[in-house]
Amino acid sequence: MKILRSLIATVVLATSLFLAPVATYAEADSAKHPAIQQADAQREKEASRKRYLLVFPAAVVGITVALIIITRRRK
Repeated sequence: MKILRSLIATVVLATSLFLAPVATYAEADSAKHPAIQQADAQREKEASRKRYLLVFPAAVVGITVALIIITRRRK
């Protein structure tokens, strides 16, 4: 049970660090051309989609490991 708790804590910590926003220091948006602003918004959307898509395989691996540990403990 102690291993399972530490595994769950590790998965939660890793996921929260993975999804934490990164501080960016960019120019003021009012100084940019509208086309550049639109391209930047599109890039940000794509980056967030990629981050969320990476969470699902990590969650599957975490759940699989947890289930393996639980089933081995019951025997």
